[in-house]
Amino acid sequence: MRRFFLIFLLTVFAWQPASAGINTEKVIMDHNKKIKHLVQTNKALNGKIEQLEQQQLESSKKITELFNLMEYKKSSIVVEQAMTRVHEHNKKAKKIYTNARSLLVTDQYDQAIVLFKKYLDIYPDNNHASDAHYWLAKTYLAQRQYSLAINTFVAFQQNSPLHHKYANSLFELAKVYVELKQVEKSKNLLNSILKKFPSHRVANQAQQLLAKISPTKQANSEPEQLN
Repeated sequence: MRRFFLIFLLTVFAWQPASAGINTEKVIMDHNKKIKHLVQTNKALNGKIEQLEQQQLESSKKITELFNLMEYKKSSIVVEQAMTRVHEHNKKAKKIYTNARSLLVTDQYDQAIVLFKKYLDIYPDNNHASDAHYWLAKTYLAQRQYSLAINTFVAFQQNSPLHHKYANSLFELAKVYVELKQVEKSKNLLNSILKKFPSHRVANQAQQLLAKISPTKQANSEPEQLN
């Protein structure tokens, strides 16, 4: 009986490590599998993060482009509105100027003066401002308002020295001085035309008027021509 018990105990102790002990190799393999799984999961997460960052970058770029497009459209609308206002502004100005010229041509001087002055008051920097100035002076001259004609011609000459009607304005002003018996002033202007604008079509008229108001000079010049 005692011998049987000892054999039983030895059998129990022999099997004890196999059933209650730790399998180190298996544990390591399990840990390696878990670590490998975690590494793979981490790589997948890093990939998703990179995708999200790329999507965020692209979204930011699209938002910036959309913002720029909105700003461009807004600026385009502002420019278009400004151009529309300028167009309407020029259209109204041209209508007043055209009506004033029509009144001048049909000898409706009072109404023409009103419109020319209105044009210059409202549109002093418009395309036809210099022309309006010249024709206003001509209108005063037609009404024999010599003082106003002189002031307006002089203002036109000061403001528009390169205008195509500049030489004409000198000749018109010379005629005003003739009417006022201020012959020397007229001569100075006529000589200025002949000197500065010898090829201008008004130069011939200036020569004729100069000869008319300077008979002595004409008489002295004829013998020279004969010689």
